[in-house]
Amino acid sequence: MANSLTLLDEALRIGERELKALKNGDMDVADEAAVERERLISEAWAIRTGDIEGELRKKLLKMQSVQLLLTDELKKLHASLKSQLIASKKKSSGYKGYQRSVTRPDSSISNCLDRRG
Repeated sequence: MANSLTLLDEALRIGERELKALKNGDMDVADEAAVERERLISEAWAIRTGDIEGELRKKLLKMQSVQLLLTDELKKLHASLKSQLIASKKKSSGYKGYQRSVTRPDSSISNCLDRRG
């Protein structure tokens, strides 16, 4: 059975792998890593002992810095996705306007063409 420090070391390695996956755009790997990292941290916290409190604190501070890096990367990805969605929405609304002008049966062009005179 692993101790708290070993589990936190593994969680740190997984956190770094998660960060690398986020930077590479591999969301599936990042998601799996996040779930595993959370499990390891919970398990490490559940089996912690008082005799390693100082070392445990150091590991948790390292984990906090990894978490901050992950959060920063996720904020960048969120901003990027948001700008892509806004651009897509603008492009889509332009296409919709064009489609309405071309396919609307009561448009001025069709009125002129349908008149008999």
